[in-house]
Amino acid sequence: MVRFAAYDDDGPAKGVPLLHAYLIGKEDLTIQGSIEFDSGVISCHRSTSEATGIALQIDIPVMGRLTVQTCLLPDAEEPYNLDLELARHRIMLLLNKFEQWSFSDLPADHPIMVGFEKARELFTKALIARGAPGDSSVAGKVQQAKLARQSLALGVEASERLAMLAAERDVLARIKPAGPSDASPADSSESTKAEPGKPKVGCALSSDRYAEPLQHIVQKNFDFVHSLTRWSEIEAEEGQRTFAPTDRWIEWAVRKAHLPVTGGPLIDLSHRGVPKWLGIWENDYKTLRELAYEHLKVVVTRYRRAISRWVAISGANANNEFGLKVEEMVDLSRLAVLTIRKLQPNATVLVEISEPFGEHVTHVDRSVSPILYAGILKESGIHFDGFAIRVQMGDGAPGRSSRDLMALSAMLDIYAEFEKPLHITAIGAPSAPYRAPEPGAKHRDLFGDPGFWRAPWSPVQQAQWMTQAMTIALSKPLVQSVCWQCLWDSDVLPEMRQGGLITSEGRAKPGLKRMNEICATLRNGRSPSALPQVEAGTPAPAAS
Repeated sequence: MVRFAAYDDDGPAKGVPLLHAYLIGKEDLTIQGSIEFDSGVISCHRSTSEATGIALQIDIPVMGRLTVQTCLLPDAEEPYNLDLELARHRIMLLLNKFEQWSFSDLPADHPIMVGFEKARELFTKALIARGAPGDSSVAGKVQQAKLARQSLALGVEASERLAMLAAERDVLARIKPAGPSDASPADSSESTKAEPGKPKVGCALSSDRYAEPLQHIVQKNFDFVHSLTRWSEIEAEEGQRTFAPTDRWIEWAVRKAHLPVTGGPLIDLSHRGVPKWLGIWENDYKTLRELAYEHLKVVVTRYRRAISRWVAISGANANNEFGLKVEEMVDLSRLAVLTIRKLQPNATVLVEISEPFGEHVTHVDRSVSPILYAGILKESGIHFDGFAIRVQMGDGAPGRSSRDLMALSAMLDIYAEFEKPLHITAIGAPSAPYRAPEPGAKHRDLFGDPGFWRAPWSPVQQAQWMTQAMTIALSKPLVQSVCWQCLWDSDVLPEMRQGGLITSEGRAKPGLKRMNEICATLRNGRSPSALPQVEAGTPAPAAS
Protein backbone atom coordinates (compact mmCIF):
# COMPACT_ATOMS: atom_id res chain seq x y z
CA MET A 1 0.00 0.00 0.00
CA VAL A 2 1.31 3.44 -1.00
CA ARG A 3 0.38 6.31 1.31
CA PHE A 4 0.61 10.08 0.92
CA ALA A 5 0.59 12.65 3.72
CA ALA A 6 -1.30 15.82 2.88
CA TYR A 7 -0.73 19.11 4.71
CA ASP A 8 -2.34 22.51 4.87
CA ASP A 9 -0.84 25.64 6.42
CA ASP A 10 -1.49 24.49 9.98
CA GLY A 11 -0.55 20.83 9.90
CA PRO A 12 -2.03 17.58 8.58
CA ALA A 13 -4.85 18.29 6.16
CA LYS A 14 -8.30 17.97 7.68
CA GLY A 15 -9.79 16.86 4.41
CA VAL A 16 -8.66 16.08 0.88
CA PRO A 17 -11.34 15.80 -1.80
CA LEU A 18 -10.70 12.64 -3.74
CA LEU A 19 -12.75 13.79 -6.71
CA HIS A 20 -11.38 12.31 -9.89
CA ALA A 21 -8.59 10.55 -7.98
CA TYR A 22 -7.22 7.39 -9.56
CA LEU A 23 -4.16 5.13 -9.51
CA ILE A 24 -1.45 4.88 -12.14
CA GLY A 25 0.92 2.00 -12.80
CA LYS A 26 3.78 1.39 -15.18
CA GLU A 27 3.66 2.63 -18.78
CA ASP A 28 0.95 5.17 -17.84
CA LEU A 29 -1.66 2.43 -17.41
CA THR A 30 -4.37 3.23 -14.90
CA ILE A 31 -4.98 0.39 -12.45
CA GLN A 32 -7.82 -0.80 -10.26
CA GLY A 33 -7.88 -0.21 -6.55
CA SER A 34 -9.35 2.04 -3.89
CA ILE A 35 -8.32 5.37 -2.40
CA GLU A 36 -9.13 6.49 1.14
CA PHE A 37 -8.38 9.53 3.25
CA ASP A 38 -8.08 9.49 7.03
CA SER A 39 -6.28 11.73 9.53
CA GLY A 40 -4.25 13.58 6.93
CA VAL A 41 -3.16 10.48 5.02
CA ILE A 42 -4.29 9.21 1.61
CA SER A 43 -4.07 5.42 1.38
CA CYS A 44 -3.90 3.74 -2.02
CA HIS A 45 -4.93 0.10 -2.06
CA ARG A 46 -4.25 -1.98 -5.17
CA SER A 47 -3.94 -5.64 -6.00
CA THR A 48 -0.28 -5.55 -7.07
CA SER A 49 2.91 -4.64 -5.25
CA GLU A 50 4.34 -2.65 -8.14
CA ALA A 51 5.25 1.02 -7.88
CA THR A 52 2.13 3.17 -8.02
CA GLY A 53 1.28 6.81 -8.50
CA ILE A 54 -1.85 8.78 -7.75
CA ALA A 55 -3.58 11.47 -9.77
CA LEU A 56 -6.02 13.79 -8.04
CA GLN A 57 -7.58 17.21 -8.30
CA ILE A 58 -6.00 20.07 -6.36
CA ASP A 59 -6.03 23.86 -6.39
CA ILE A 60 -2.88 25.30 -7.98
CA PRO A 61 -2.43 29.07 -7.61
CA VAL A 62 -2.94 30.93 -10.90
CA MET A 63 -3.20 27.69 -12.89
CA GLY A 64 -6.61 26.51 -11.68
CA ARG A 65 -8.24 23.49 -10.07
CA LEU A 66 -6.54 20.73 -11.99
CA THR A 67 -5.97 16.99 -11.93
CA VAL A 68 -2.23 16.30 -11.61
CA GLN A 69 -0.22 13.22 -10.69
CA THR A 70 2.76 11.93 -8.77
CA CYS A 71 5.61 9.73 -9.97
CA LEU A 72 5.39 5.96 -9.51
CA LEU A 73 6.49 5.06 -5.98
CA PRO A 74 7.18 1.79 -4.14
CA ASP A 75 5.58 0.86 -0.84
CA ALA A 76 7.20 2.55 2.15
CA GLU A 77 6.71 2.49 5.90
CA GLU A 78 6.29 6.23 6.09
CA PRO A 79 3.79 8.18 3.94
CA TYR A 80 5.19 10.21 1.07
CA ASN A 81 4.63 13.97 1.14
CA LEU A 82 1.86 14.48 -1.44
CA ASP A 83 2.88 17.98 -2.53
CA LEU A 84 6.50 16.98 -2.85
CA GLU A 85 5.69 14.03 -5.09
CA LEU A 86 3.35 16.08 -7.27
CA ALA A 87 6.14 18.63 -7.79
CA ARG A 88 8.68 15.87 -8.47
CA HIS A 89 6.55 14.42 -11.26
CA ARG A 90 6.08 17.80 -12.92
CA ILE A 91 9.81 18.47 -12.96
CA MET A 92 10.50 15.02 -14.40
CA LEU A 93 7.81 15.57 -17.05
CA LEU A 94 9.43 18.85 -18.03
CA LEU A 95 12.86 17.25 -18.33
CA ASN A 96 11.46 14.47 -20.50
CA LYS A 97 9.62 16.86 -22.81
CA PHE A 98 12.65 19.15 -23.18
CA GLU A 99 14.43 16.18 -24.72
CA GLN A 100 11.51 14.60 -26.60
CA TRP A 101 10.50 17.88 -28.24
CA SER A 102 14.11 18.95 -28.95
CA PHE A 103 14.22 21.98 -26.67
CA SER A 104 17.27 20.97 -24.63
CA ASP A 105 19.19 23.99 -25.94
CA LEU A 106 16.82 26.71 -24.75
CA PRO A 107 18.90 29.61 -23.40
CA ALA A 108 19.05 30.07 -19.65
CA ASP A 109 17.27 33.43 -19.84
CA HIS A 110 14.29 32.04 -21.78
CA PRO A 111 11.09 32.49 -19.70
CA ILE A 112 10.47 28.74 -19.75
CA MET A 113 13.94 27.98 -18.42
CA VAL A 114 13.67 30.72 -15.81
CA GLY A 115 10.40 29.27 -14.55
CA PHE A 116 11.75 25.73 -14.65
CA GLU A 117 14.89 26.64 -12.68
CA LYS A 118 12.80 28.43 -10.05
CA ALA A 119 10.57 25.37 -9.76
CA ARG A 120 13.59 23.09 -9.42
CA GLU A 121 15.21 25.38 -6.84
CA LEU A 122 12.06 25.38 -4.71
CA PHE A 123 11.81 21.61 -5.06
CA THR A 124 15.38 21.25 -3.79
CA LYS A 125 14.59 23.49 -0.83
CA ALA A 126 11.53 21.37 -0.13
CA LEU A 127 13.63 18.21 -0.11
CA ILE A 128 15.84 19.52 2.69
CA ALA A 129 13.19 21.49 4.57
CA ARG A 130 12.07 18.51 6.58
CA GLY A 131 15.42 18.07 8.28
CA ALA A 132 17.21 14.84 9.14
CA PRO A 133 15.73 11.41 8.25
CA GLY A 134 13.32 10.26 10.90
CA ASP A 135 12.54 13.82 12.00
CA SER A 136 8.88 13.78 13.00
CA SER A 137 8.52 17.56 13.25
CA VAL A 138 5.15 18.60 11.84
CA ALA A 139 6.46 22.10 11.22
CA GLY A 140 9.18 20.76 8.93
CA LYS A 141 6.70 18.71 6.94
CA VAL A 142 4.34 21.67 6.61
CA GLN A 143 7.21 23.85 5.34
CA GLN A 144 8.20 21.13 2.93
CA ALA A 145 4.65 20.98 1.56
CA LYS A 146 4.48 24.79 1.17
CA LEU A 147 7.68 24.91 -0.83
CA ALA A 148 6.59 21.96 -2.94
CA ARG A 149 3.26 23.63 -3.74
CA GLN A 150 5.11 26.71 -4.95
CA SER A 151 7.39 24.51 -7.02
CA LEU A 152 4.40 22.71 -8.53
CA ALA A 153 2.68 25.95 -9.53
CA LEU A 154 5.81 27.22 -11.26
CA GLY A 155 6.38 23.83 -12.85
CA VAL A 156 2.85 23.63 -14.27
CA GLU A 157 3.15 27.15 -15.68
CA ALA A 158 6.55 26.42 -17.25
CA SER A 159 5.27 23.15 -18.70
CA GLU A 160 2.27 24.88 -20.28
CA ARG A 161 4.61 27.41 -21.85
CA LEU A 162 6.74 24.57 -23.20
CA ALA A 163 3.70 22.72 -24.56
CA MET A 164 2.57 25.86 -26.39
CA LEU A 165 6.07 26.59 -27.72
CA ALA A 166 6.23 23.09 -29.21
CA ALA A 167 2.68 23.42 -30.56
CA GLU A 168 3.40 26.76 -32.25
CA ARG A 169 6.46 25.32 -33.97
CA ASP A 170 4.79 22.09 -35.07
CA VAL A 171 1.45 23.49 -36.17
CA LEU A 172 3.18 25.93 -38.51
CA ALA A 173 5.05 23.04 -40.10
CA ARG A 174 1.72 21.33 -40.80
CA ILE A 175 -0.32 24.26 -42.11
CA LYS A 176 2.30 26.36 -43.90
CA PRO A 177 1.04 27.09 -47.42
CA ALA A 178 2.92 25.29 -50.15
CA GLY A 179 5.67 27.40 -51.67
CA PRO A 180 6.66 27.67 -55.34
CA SER A 181 9.22 24.90 -54.92
CA ASP A 182 6.76 22.29 -53.74
CA ALA A 183 3.54 23.23 -55.49
CA SER A 184 2.55 22.77 -59.10
CA PRO A 185 0.42 25.32 -61.00
CA ALA A 186 -2.52 22.97 -60.61
CA ASP A 187 -2.18 23.28 -56.83
CA SER A 188 -2.43 27.08 -56.73
CA SER A 189 -6.13 27.31 -55.92
CA GLU A 190 -6.96 29.97 -53.36
CA SER A 191 -9.09 27.55 -51.35
CA THR A 192 -7.17 25.49 -48.81
CA LYS A 193 -10.14 23.64 -47.34
CA ALA A 194 -9.48 20.48 -49.28
CA GLU A 195 -5.69 20.73 -49.29
CA PRO A 196 -4.30 17.27 -48.51
CA GLY A 197 -2.09 16.84 -45.48
CA LYS A 198 -3.52 19.70 -43.50
CA PRO A 199 -5.57 18.82 -40.40
CA LYS A 200 -9.28 19.49 -40.83
CA VAL A 201 -11.55 21.34 -38.40
CA GLY A 202 -15.18 20.36 -37.94
CA CYS A 203 -18.08 20.59 -35.50
CA ALA A 204 -20.63 18.14 -34.19
CA LEU A 205 -24.31 18.71 -34.88
CA SER A 206 -27.08 17.30 -32.74
CA SER A 207 -30.49 16.64 -34.23
CA ASP A 208 -32.63 18.90 -32.02
CA ARG A 209 -32.13 22.09 -34.02
CA TYR A 210 -32.07 22.90 -37.72
CA ALA A 211 -32.03 26.45 -39.07
CA GLU A 212 -30.62 28.42 -42.00
CA PRO A 213 -28.40 30.70 -39.85
CA LEU A 214 -26.80 27.60 -38.34
CA GLN A 215 -26.21 26.24 -41.82
CA HIS A 216 -24.46 29.47 -42.81
CA ILE A 217 -22.17 29.25 -39.77
CA VAL A 218 -21.26 25.66 -40.48
CA GLN A 219 -20.57 26.20 -44.17
CA LYS A 220 -18.51 29.33 -43.54
CA ASN A 221 -16.21 27.91 -40.89
CA PHE A 222 -15.80 24.16 -41.02
CA ASP A 223 -14.18 21.55 -43.25
CA PHE A 224 -16.59 18.78 -42.23
CA VAL A 225 -19.53 18.04 -39.95
CA HIS A 226 -20.00 15.26 -37.44
CA SER A 227 -23.55 13.95 -37.24
CA LEU A 228 -24.23 12.58 -33.75
CA THR A 229 -26.04 9.43 -34.83
CA ARG A 230 -26.71 8.17 -31.32
CA TRP A 231 -28.41 4.83 -30.83
CA SER A 232 -30.28 6.28 -27.86
CA GLU A 233 -31.94 8.90 -30.08
CA ILE A 234 -32.47 6.85 -33.23
CA GLU A 235 -34.08 3.96 -31.32
CA ALA A 236 -35.35 5.43 -28.04
CA GLU A 237 -37.99 2.70 -27.98
CA GLU A 238 -37.00 -0.83 -28.93
CA GLY A 239 -37.81 -1.57 -32.54
CA GLN A 240 -39.01 1.98 -33.29
CA ARG A 241 -36.34 3.87 -35.21
CA THR A 242 -36.61 7.54 -36.07
CA PHE A 243 -34.23 8.98 -38.66
CA ALA A 244 -35.93 12.20 -39.73
CA PRO A 245 -34.04 14.58 -37.35
CA THR A 246 -30.68 13.08 -38.30
CA ASP A 247 -31.54 13.01 -42.00
CA ARG A 248 -31.94 16.80 -42.19
CA TRP A 249 -28.37 17.75 -41.37
CA ILE A 250 -26.80 14.88 -43.31
CA GLU A 251 -28.83 15.67 -46.42
CA TRP A 252 -28.00 19.37 -46.19
CA ALA A 253 -24.27 18.73 -45.68
CA VAL A 254 -24.02 16.39 -48.65
CA ARG A 255 -26.38 17.97 -51.20
CA LYS A 256 -26.14 21.70 -50.45
CA ALA A 257 -22.98 22.39 -48.47
CA HIS A 258 -20.88 19.67 -50.12
CA LEU A 259 -19.15 18.95 -46.83
CA PRO A 260 -17.80 15.55 -45.77
CA VAL A 261 -19.79 13.92 -42.97
CA THR A 262 -18.54 11.86 -40.05
CA GLY A 263 -21.12 9.66 -38.33
CA GLY A 264 -21.31 7.94 -34.99
CA PRO A 265 -20.39 6.64 -32.56
CA LEU A 266 -22.62 3.87 -33.91
CA ILE A 267 -22.21 1.81 -30.75
CA ASP A 268 -21.75 4.23 -27.85
CA LEU A 269 -21.61 2.45 -24.50
CA SER A 270 -21.80 5.62 -22.43
CA HIS A 271 -24.84 6.64 -20.41
CA ARG A 272 -25.66 9.20 -23.09
CA GLY A 273 -25.45 6.76 -25.97
CA VAL A 274 -27.14 3.59 -24.65
CA PRO A 275 -30.92 3.31 -25.12
CA LYS A 276 -32.62 2.77 -21.77
CA TRP A 277 -34.33 -0.37 -22.96
CA LEU A 278 -30.96 -1.96 -23.75
CA GLY A 279 -30.11 -2.08 -20.04
CA ILE A 280 -32.08 -5.27 -19.48
CA TRP A 281 -29.43 -7.14 -21.49
CA GLU A 282 -26.61 -5.95 -19.26
CA ASN A 283 -25.64 -9.51 -18.32
CA ASP A 284 -26.48 -11.14 -21.65
CA TYR A 285 -23.63 -10.37 -24.03
CA LYS A 286 -24.94 -12.65 -26.77
CA THR A 287 -28.18 -10.71 -27.04
CA LEU A 288 -26.38 -7.37 -26.74
CA ARG A 289 -24.14 -8.39 -29.63
CA GLU A 290 -27.08 -9.38 -31.82
CA LEU A 291 -28.90 -6.11 -31.14
CA ALA A 292 -25.72 -4.12 -31.81
CA TYR A 293 -25.21 -5.89 -35.14
CA GLU A 294 -28.77 -5.17 -36.22
CA HIS A 295 -28.38 -1.49 -35.32
CA LEU A 296 -25.07 -1.23 -37.16
CA LYS A 297 -26.52 -2.85 -40.26
CA VAL A 298 -29.58 -0.60 -40.39
CA VAL A 299 -27.77 2.72 -39.82
CA VAL A 300 -24.80 2.07 -42.10
CA THR A 301 -27.05 0.83 -44.88
CA ARG A 302 -29.15 3.98 -44.64
CA TYR A 303 -26.27 6.46 -44.70
CA ARG A 304 -23.47 4.70 -46.58
CA ARG A 305 -23.87 6.97 -49.63
CA ALA A 306 -23.66 10.10 -47.49
CA ILE A 307 -21.25 9.41 -44.64
CA SER A 308 -17.61 8.83 -45.52
CA ARG A 309 -16.15 8.34 -42.06
CA TRP A 310 -17.63 6.34 -39.18
CA VAL A 311 -16.84 6.22 -35.49
CA ALA A 312 -17.63 2.54 -35.09
CA ILE A 313 -17.65 2.14 -31.31
CA SER A 314 -16.98 4.22 -28.21
CA GLY A 315 -16.57 3.49 -24.51
CA ALA A 316 -16.22 -0.28 -24.85
CA ASN A 317 -13.33 -0.38 -22.38
CA ALA A 318 -14.87 1.95 -19.78
CA ASN A 319 -17.69 -0.41 -18.69
CA ASN A 320 -19.73 2.51 -17.38
CA GLU A 321 -22.99 0.82 -18.42
CA PHE A 322 -22.12 -2.81 -19.23
CA GLY A 323 -19.78 -5.16 -17.37
CA LEU A 324 -18.01 -6.52 -20.42
CA LYS A 325 -15.08 -8.88 -20.20
CA VAL A 326 -11.94 -7.96 -22.11
CA GLU A 327 -12.63 -10.53 -24.81
CA GLU A 328 -16.16 -9.13 -25.17
CA MET A 329 -14.82 -5.57 -25.52
CA VAL A 330 -12.56 -6.72 -28.33
CA ASP A 331 -15.24 -8.85 -29.96
CA LEU A 332 -17.78 -6.02 -29.97
CA SER A 333 -15.17 -3.65 -31.39
CA ARG A 334 -14.35 -6.18 -34.11
CA LEU A 335 -18.06 -6.63 -34.89
CA ALA A 336 -18.57 -2.88 -35.30
CA VAL A 337 -15.54 -2.43 -37.55
CA LEU A 338 -16.16 -5.49 -39.72
CA THR A 339 -19.85 -4.71 -40.21
CA ILE A 340 -19.00 -1.25 -41.55
CA ARG A 341 -16.23 -2.72 -43.72
CA LYS A 342 -18.66 -5.23 -45.24
CA LEU A 343 -21.43 -2.72 -45.95
CA GLN A 344 -19.19 0.21 -46.96
CA PRO A 345 -15.72 -0.99 -47.96
CA ASN A 346 -14.35 2.47 -48.82
CA ALA A 347 -15.37 4.15 -45.56
CA THR A 348 -12.85 5.39 -43.00
CA VAL A 349 -13.50 3.46 -39.78
CA LEU A 350 -12.40 4.72 -36.36
CA VAL A 351 -12.49 3.29 -32.83
CA GLU A 352 -13.12 5.92 -30.18
CA ILE A 353 -11.36 6.35 -26.84
CA SER A 354 -13.99 8.18 -24.80
CA GLU A 355 -11.98 8.76 -21.59
CA PRO A 356 -8.34 8.89 -22.74
CA PHE A 357 -6.77 9.48 -19.32
CA GLY A 358 -8.44 6.35 -17.96
CA GLU A 359 -9.47 7.51 -14.51
CA HIS A 360 -12.48 5.17 -14.62
CA VAL A 361 -10.26 2.09 -14.26
CA THR A 362 -9.59 2.58 -10.54
CA HIS A 363 -13.29 2.69 -9.66
CA VAL A 364 -15.15 0.63 -12.27
CA ASP A 365 -14.97 -3.15 -12.06
CA ARG A 366 -13.66 -4.89 -15.17
CA SER A 367 -12.88 -1.63 -16.93
CA VAL A 368 -9.64 -1.56 -18.89
CA SER A 369 -7.08 1.20 -19.25
CA PRO A 370 -7.70 2.98 -22.56
CA ILE A 371 -4.01 2.71 -23.43
CA LEU A 372 -4.13 -1.05 -22.87
CA TYR A 373 -7.38 -1.31 -24.86
CA ALA A 374 -5.81 0.62 -27.75
CA GLY A 375 -2.80 -1.69 -27.70
CA ILE A 376 -4.95 -4.82 -27.67
CA LEU A 377 -6.98 -3.59 -30.63
CA LYS A 378 -3.90 -2.76 -32.65
CA GLU A 379 -2.42 -6.20 -32.04
CA SER A 380 -5.71 -8.04 -32.59
CA GLY A 381 -5.64 -7.75 -36.36
CA ILE A 382 -8.83 -5.65 -36.53
CA HIS A 383 -8.54 -3.51 -39.66
CA PHE A 384 -9.56 -0.04 -38.51
CA ASP A 385 -8.17 3.22 -39.86
CA GLY A 386 -7.35 5.13 -36.69
CA PHE A 387 -8.26 6.10 -33.17
CA ALA A 388 -10.84 8.73 -32.32
CA ILE A 389 -10.16 10.56 -29.06
CA ARG A 390 -12.47 12.74 -26.99
CA VAL A 391 -10.74 15.70 -25.30
CA GLN A 392 -13.40 17.21 -23.04
CA MET A 393 -12.73 19.02 -19.78
CA GLY A 394 -14.66 20.93 -17.16
CA ASP A 395 -17.75 18.72 -17.02
CA GLY A 396 -19.04 16.51 -14.20
CA ALA A 397 -19.42 13.46 -16.45
CA PRO A 398 -16.86 10.65 -16.14
CA GLY A 399 -13.40 11.35 -17.50
CA ARG A 400 -13.76 15.11 -17.91
CA SER A 401 -11.85 16.68 -15.06
CA SER A 402 -9.85 19.79 -15.94
CA ARG A 403 -6.16 19.41 -16.76
CA ASP A 404 -3.31 21.64 -17.80
CA LEU A 405 -2.10 22.01 -21.37
CA MET A 406 1.03 19.92 -20.82
CA ALA A 407 -1.12 17.01 -19.61
CA LEU A 408 -3.21 17.31 -22.78
CA SER A 409 -0.16 17.40 -25.03
CA ALA A 410 1.56 14.51 -23.26
CA MET A 411 -1.60 12.38 -23.50
CA LEU A 412 -1.78 12.86 -27.26
CA ASP A 413 1.89 11.90 -27.52
CA ILE A 414 1.11 8.59 -25.78
CA TYR A 415 -1.60 7.67 -28.29
CA ALA A 416 0.66 8.74 -31.15
CA GLU A 417 2.99 5.90 -30.14
CA PHE A 418 0.50 3.45 -31.67
CA GLU A 419 1.42 4.95 -35.06
CA LYS A 420 -2.15 5.14 -36.31
CA PRO A 421 -3.98 8.28 -37.46
CA LEU A 422 -5.72 10.20 -34.67
CA HIS A 423 -8.98 12.13 -34.93
CA ILE A 424 -10.13 14.37 -32.08
CA THR A 425 -13.84 13.67 -32.40
CA ALA A 426 -14.92 15.88 -29.50
CA ILE A 427 -12.84 18.72 -28.11
CA GLY A 428 -14.55 21.08 -25.72
CA ALA A 429 -14.96 22.89 -22.42
CA PRO A 430 -17.98 24.65 -20.87
CA SER A 431 -18.82 28.34 -20.89
CA ALA A 432 -20.14 28.41 -17.31
CA PRO A 433 -18.92 27.24 -13.89
CA TYR A 434 -19.86 23.79 -12.73
CA ARG A 435 -23.30 23.48 -11.21
CA ALA A 436 -24.53 20.25 -9.68
CA PRO A 437 -27.51 18.88 -11.62
CA GLU A 438 -30.97 19.00 -10.15
CA PRO A 439 -32.33 15.73 -8.73
CA GLY A 440 -33.62 13.56 -11.52
CA ALA A 441 -31.77 15.46 -14.25
CA LYS A 442 -30.99 13.53 -17.42
CA HIS A 443 -27.35 14.57 -17.39
CA ARG A 444 -25.05 11.93 -15.91
CA ASP A 445 -22.89 13.38 -13.12
CA LEU A 446 -20.85 10.79 -11.25
CA PHE A 447 -17.80 12.70 -10.14
CA GLY A 448 -18.91 16.18 -9.16
CA ASP A 449 -16.88 19.39 -9.51
CA PRO A 450 -14.58 18.94 -12.54
CA GLY A 451 -12.36 21.90 -11.69
CA PHE A 452 -11.27 24.64 -14.06
CA TRP A 453 -8.30 25.84 -16.09
CA ARG A 454 -6.70 29.10 -14.86
CA ALA A 455 -10.06 30.73 -14.01
CA PRO A 456 -13.61 29.50 -13.40
CA TRP A 457 -15.25 28.55 -16.66
CA SER A 458 -16.97 31.40 -18.49
CA PRO A 459 -17.69 32.27 -22.14
CA VAL A 460 -14.33 34.04 -22.36
CA GLN A 461 -12.45 31.23 -20.63
CA GLN A 462 -14.03 28.66 -22.93
CA ALA A 463 -12.80 30.58 -25.96
CA GLN A 464 -9.33 31.06 -24.52
CA TRP A 465 -9.01 27.36 -23.68
CA MET A 466 -10.23 26.52 -27.18
CA THR A 467 -7.40 28.56 -28.70
CA GLN A 468 -4.67 26.80 -26.74
CA ALA A 469 -6.13 23.28 -26.80
CA MET A 470 -6.85 23.30 -30.52
CA THR A 471 -3.37 24.62 -31.30
CA ILE A 472 -1.88 21.69 -29.38
CA ALA A 473 -4.15 19.11 -31.01
CA LEU A 474 -3.61 20.45 -34.52
CA SER A 475 0.16 20.47 -34.03
CA LYS A 476 0.44 16.71 -33.53
CA PRO A 477 1.60 15.07 -36.78
CA LEU A 478 -0.79 12.11 -36.53
CA VAL A 479 -3.90 14.18 -35.73
CA GLN A 480 -5.90 14.31 -38.96
CA SER A 481 -8.94 16.22 -37.73
CA VAL A 482 -10.27 18.14 -34.74
CA CYS A 483 -14.00 18.49 -34.08
CA TRP A 484 -15.66 20.87 -31.60
CA GLN A 485 -18.03 18.86 -29.41
CA CYS A 486 -21.25 20.66 -30.44
CA LEU A 487 -22.12 23.88 -32.21
CA TRP A 488 -24.92 24.90 -29.83
CA ASP A 489 -26.12 24.19 -26.29
CA SER A 490 -28.55 21.36 -26.81
CA ASP A 491 -31.46 20.64 -24.51
CA VAL A 492 -31.68 17.00 -25.61
CA LEU A 493 -28.99 14.76 -24.13
CA PRO A 494 -26.40 17.57 -24.20
CA GLU A 495 -22.86 16.54 -25.02
CA MET A 496 -21.76 18.96 -22.32
CA ARG A 497 -23.86 21.46 -20.45
CA GLN A 498 -22.98 24.96 -21.71
CA GLY A 499 -20.45 23.32 -24.01
CA GLY A 500 -21.62 24.77 -27.33
CA LEU A 501 -20.56 27.93 -29.14
CA ILE A 502 -24.13 29.23 -29.35
CA THR A 503 -26.52 29.49 -26.43
CA SER A 504 -29.80 27.59 -26.34
CA GLU A 505 -31.48 30.96 -27.01
CA GLY A 506 -29.50 31.32 -30.25
CA ARG A 507 -26.92 33.92 -29.23
CA ALA A 508 -23.28 33.62 -30.16
CA LYS A 509 -20.68 33.15 -27.45
CA PRO A 510 -17.14 34.52 -27.75
CA GLY A 511 -16.11 31.00 -28.69
CA LEU A 512 -17.97 31.22 -32.01
CA LYS A 513 -16.01 34.28 -33.07
CA ARG A 514 -12.81 32.67 -31.87
CA MET A 515 -13.56 29.51 -33.84
CA ASN A 516 -14.05 31.66 -36.92
CA GLU A 517 -10.66 33.28 -36.24
CA ILE A 518 -8.94 29.94 -35.67
CA CYS A 519 -10.21 28.52 -38.96
CA ALA A 520 -9.17 31.70 -40.79
CA THR A 521 -5.64 31.65 -39.37
CA LEU A 522 -5.22 28.00 -40.29
CA ARG A 523 -6.23 28.67 -43.88
CA ASN A 524 -3.76 31.54 -44.00
CA GLY A 525 -0.92 29.38 -42.67
CA ARG A 526 -0.72 31.01 -39.24
CA SER A 527 -0.84 29.53 -35.75
CA PRO A 528 -4.05 30.10 -33.73
CA SER A 529 -1.90 30.79 -30.67
CA ALA A 530 -0.93 34.12 -32.26
CA LEU A 531 -4.50 35.37 -31.86
CA PRO A 532 -5.03 38.04 -29.17
CA GLN A 533 -6.62 37.34 -25.82
CA VAL A 534 -10.36 36.87 -25.97
CA GLU A 535 -12.31 39.83 -24.65
CA ALA A 536 -15.71 39.77 -23.02
CA GLY A 537 -18.58 41.33 -24.92
CA THR A 538 -22.31 41.31 -25.37
CA PRO A 539 -23.47 38.07 -27.01
CA ALA A 540 -24.53 38.65 -30.60
CA PRO A 541 -27.44 36.95 -32.33
CA ALA A 542 -26.23 33.81 -34.10
CA ALA A 543 -29.21 31.69 -35.03
CA SER A 544 -32.91 31.39 -34.49
